[in-house]
Amino acid sequence: MASASATMLLQKLALRSAASKAATATQLRSVSTLGLRASTTASLPARSPHTPNYGSSITNRIIHQQRSMATVNAGSALSRLAADHPHMEIVRYEHKNVKWTLKHVNYYSDALACGFLDAGLQPGDVVLSWLPEHFAEQHILQFACSKAGLILYSLDPNPELAKQDPTKAKEALAKALELTNATILISQEAGDDVNYITLCEGVVPEIRIFDFSEGCQFFTPRYPHLRFPVHTGYTCTDNEGMFLFRHFLVPSNNLDALLRGTGCKALDGKTPLLGELVYGKDGVPTKIGKVLTNEEVFKAKDTWVQFSSILSREYREVPGVGVVF
Repeated sequence: MASASATMLLQKLALRSAASKAATATQLRSVSTLGLRASTTASLPARSPHTPNYGSSITNRIIHQQRSMATVNAGSALSRLAADHPHMEIVRYEHKNVKWTLKHVNYYSDALACGFLDAGLQPGDVVLSWLPEHFAEQHILQFACSKAGLILYSLDPNPELAKQDPTKAKEALAKALELTNATILISQEAGDDVNYITLCEGVVPEIRIFDFSEGCQFFTPRYPHLRFPVHTGYTCTDNEGMFLFRHFLVPSNNLDALLRGTGCKALDGKTPLLGELVYGKDGVPTKIGKVLTNEEVFKAKDTWVQFSSILSREYREVPGVGVVF
């Protein structure tokens, strides 16, 4: 019995010794491995602060290229300026002594863009403006078209031609509507001793009998694309066939949602904005010219002067009578 007990004790001691050796070997391997990793890491030379980081440079260059390719449209640029400098005075209209800040311009143009989209217009639709270039309504319209992705053509009201030869003035309007396939026509009510609504009625006779208050869709077989003849006056009395410009101002503050609802792609600097009309010697448009993008309009400082000056944060005073705002 004593011999058997001694044998079992020796076996247990041998097993414990073997386990201890195995554990020691494992620890040594672990320490050796850690030492290798540490020595390997320590052996790498530290990068000098003067050593150029080529990977970072390439990444920054790629990001810069992506940003330059995806430039914002003018309407978005205006929104950012208004957020950063809301109270910066940017324009004063001598008529009525109206002075606007960047926040004013952005508010009205955003509301007008919302009104256009809410009325069913889609990015890419055409707006024909028969307003003078010094009108505040024209400047708001330019930014609203940028925000809504619309293409804006401007027909010179040419009051001298309208007074001397009303027939030729109506011919110019008719040709512009025909060439542009405009969805909206925007005209002043009257100015410079010219009744522009009467001229519009001469070109689109349906204006005389239509009444927007009945809730029906405007239609004229002469220009089936025209859905909204609009004027900038205060009242629709005796002019029920033309929509009021101010009724398009919808300050709903949901422009992004309205744009998403149209299913259009994101608007950017490459989005078309300004359509050009080519005139004959008699002042009547003869054909369509180039269509400029948001970027091209801004770079061509003399195309929409007030538009570019606002985006450049350059204060201007605009002379001329007729601003309704």
